[in-house]
Amino acid sequence: MALTLPGTGAHRPLPVEPENPQSMQSKVAVKDLKVGMFVADLDRPWIDTPFLLQGFLITDRHQIAELQRVCEWVVVDRARSTGDEFRKPDAPAQAGPERPRAAPTATMSIDDSAGRPSTQSFDEPGKPAPAAGRSAFGGILDSLRGLLKRPAKEPPAAATAPAAAVPRGSLLPPSIPVTAYPDTRTVEEELAPARQAFDRTSDVLRKLASDVWAGHPVEIARVEEVVDEMVESMVRNPDALMWVARLREQDLTTYGHGLQVAVYLVAFGRHLGFPRAELSQLGTIGLLLDIGKIKLPKALLEKQARLTPEEFESVKSHVALGLEILSATPNWPPEVIEGIAQHHERMNGSGYPHGLKAEQIGIFGRMAGIGDCFAALTKSRPYAEAISSYEALRSITGWGGEYFHAPLTEQFVQAIGVFPVGSLVELSTGEVAVVVSHNKVRRLKPRVLLLTSPDKTPSAYPIMVDLLYDPLLGGEEPAFIRRSLPSGAYGLNPRENYLS
Repeated sequence: MALTLPGTGAHRPLPVEPENPQSMQSKVAVKDLKVGMFVADLDRPWIDTPFLLQGFLITDRHQIAELQRVCEWVVVDRARSTGDEFRKPDAPAQAGPERPRAAPTATMSIDDSAGRPSTQSFDEPGKPAPAAGRSAFGGILDSLRGLLKRPAKEPPAAATAPAAAVPRGSLLPPSIPVTAYPDTRTVEEELAPARQAFDRTSDVLRKLASDVWAGHPVEIARVEEVVDEMVESMVRNPDALMWVARLREQDLTTYGHGLQVAVYLVAFGRHLGFPRAELSQLGTIGLLLDIGKIKLPKALLEKQARLTPEEFESVKSHVALGLEILSATPNWPPEVIEGIAQHHERMNGSGYPHGLKAEQIGIFGRMAGIGDCFAALTKSRPYAEAISSYEALRSITGWGGEYFHAPLTEQFVQAIGVFPVGSLVELSTGEVAVVVSHNKVRRLKPRVLLLTSPDKTPSAYPIMVDLLYDPLLGGEEPAFIRRSLPSGAYGLNPRENYLS
């Protein structure tokens, strides 16, 4: 995805020919903008606007309102638009509303739920993690004021991000229609249903583990019921359940990792535009992808020292063990089985269990690999400390192109945000806060709950602040997020301010 960074010089608008019906790019007055249009350029420098990415798909009325506030006209690329706003290249403008499709990109993934920099965990023994590189996300990170002091490393040639952004709707299989999900509730309104959905799903997961230990089959109807409840909550507002999941993560057992992955995968699928049925399948994949670890020795899963090659082979068997457990229950959707079977496959063929490459790996397998790795990186484990969400996303996008599917890593960042809901951050004014919800127009200006004073003293009465609309915090300069923090930083536990 092309980026405009601070201080990048003069702005050169893209050439447009609005009078030519064959042209894919046209100048459109902001009053005529519609959801589904892809904005390729503006009538002013990008740095003079709130939009971080140069080129983006309009997904809601908030973005249109912000464009109308700062611009008079924009350049719309019909070939990268979606729904009724899409026009097939080299076709008349009045052609039917066919959705664009992109050829599969032969790039994707790394490690098991363990690919941590400088840490073996359950990754391939002795294999170093790839450096986080200057992918599209790397460019975003480098453009943030004061968020990261060290420069990003150059990626290997195979990990270079594509020159042009891939429209998210084009990543879906051709047979699946793109579905838009506007938020219908605020985070505050959705928190209670989200907490109930999370707790019910966690209970089912615990019972599922007990049933597997006892040799009983998995109750597919029960799993589908709680996953559907999660999906409905996230369709209304995904931030609420993501916040609950982050606050409750320390309550989860070894096998509860899948619940975190389920939340991320549903949020990911919602952002891409999968219909509800597919969102439920993604949630089920996340919930059950590590079910095979129930059959592994607890001592192996909790080992803090480096795994031997033989131990690593045992850990890798959890995929086959999980599929064996699920085979005792008929009627699982084939997409669910495929996603679970492929969540450790990698684009360059270095994954397991079958060493699949590129387009041999289905869309759900690619997505599951990304969500699984992110959840592992941001949670403390016996073999490695948690890293911040920011650093985890940076690592994952750096691995994109060789291990993870690069266009999907970019969309994953957009789905959960550079600073995901529930993550701890330090503000430029010194306060530590937890991200509560994102602003649709400016993801770097979220609503946060202040947990400390500037000197890091815990606040007796945490307050909510919207960094977009109330950024001063009593100072002369607008506050911004200086850096992301790992869970538990400064001894803080955000759940104490919400969850009992």
